[in-house]
This record gives sequence, structure tokens and C-alpha cells, in this order.
Amino acid sequence: MSMKLYSVNAILCVSLVLAACNSKKDKTAEHTEHSEHADSAVVSEGTDDCSSQGESMGIHGDLTAYTKSAQGLFHVKIDWSSPLTSSSATNVATLNFVDEHAHELPVKLVSFKLFMPAMGHGTTKADQMVMTQDAIQPNIWTVDKVNFSMGGAAGEWVVDVEGSRCGQTDKARVIIPVEVQ
Repeated sequence: MSMKLYSVNAILCVSLVLAACNSKKDKTAEHTEHSEHADSAVVSEGTDDCSSQGESMGIHGDLTAYTKSAQGLFHVKIDWSSPLTSSSATNVATLNFVDEHAHELPVKLVSFKLFMPAMGHGTTKADQMVMTQDAIQPNIWTVDKVNFSMGGAAGEWVVDVEGSRCGQTDKARVIIPVEVQ
């Protein structure tokens, strides 16, 4: 009798393990389908990249340093080479785009415009800036040869960032939190 009980228990355990493995395999295949574009360096405007938009978990990540775009299409953070200097096209900005859950979000950077609201003007040499998307992380962009036409205290300069994703374009105004010397 005890031998039959062990055999039944062994069969039940094996069945449970096989069922769990099949369930895990199905979830892995589903995840692979939805994250296919994650390794791509090219931001596509096709609908395949957009099918997983908004399917992430409901828990929000840390968006403290990010600025939300006007329509909520993306959040963007700009890190600057330090210190920022005026009258010299040697400044470098690194942009990081994420979604509302702080997950990497491939966005096409359409424009990057410096503006000084208090003075009512932008900058000179804007046409010399070079925008480059990272080949490994398509949510990261680098803007080289950024020229501030004049110095300013922290918060006096802003960047108007325009990005597009899935056929939609959105804008965010990012305050530069450091002094431009």
C-alpha cells in the first residue's frame, strides 16, 4: 500500500513540475514577442513597435529627474557635460526617454531647441548641433556641439525637446538646472 502511495505522489509531483514548466515556457515566448524591438538601434514608426506600448506593470518607477511631455507620450531627462559654457559649441547633452513606468522607451528625437524665456531668444549655431541615437539603447540620444549664446543662472535656459513615437509627436520643455558660464 505504501509503495502505491509513493507512486501516486511521484506522478502528481512530475505532473505539477511539467505543468509549471509549460506555463513558464508560454510566458517566455510571449515576453520575447513583445520585446523583439528592444535590441534594435533603429526607431521604427511601424505599429509593431507600438503594440506593447502601455502593457507594462502598473507600478510606477522613479521619474523624479524626468520631465513629462505635454501629451504624456514620453518622459525625458537631460544630463549635461559639466560645466556648461557659453559662446562655445563644446557642450554635450545626453537625453534619456522613458515611459510612465520609467521603462526605456525608443523615441525618435525630432528637435532639440535651446531657449531663454527671460530674454525671448534661442541660441546661435543651432544648425551645427549633431543628434545621434545610441546604437545599443534606442531610448538614449546624444546632442553634440550645443552652443549657448550667453551665460545664465540655473533655470534661465530651457530645452524644447520634440520626439515622435508610433506616428505621434509630442513636446517637453526641460529646465536646465545648472548655471551656464
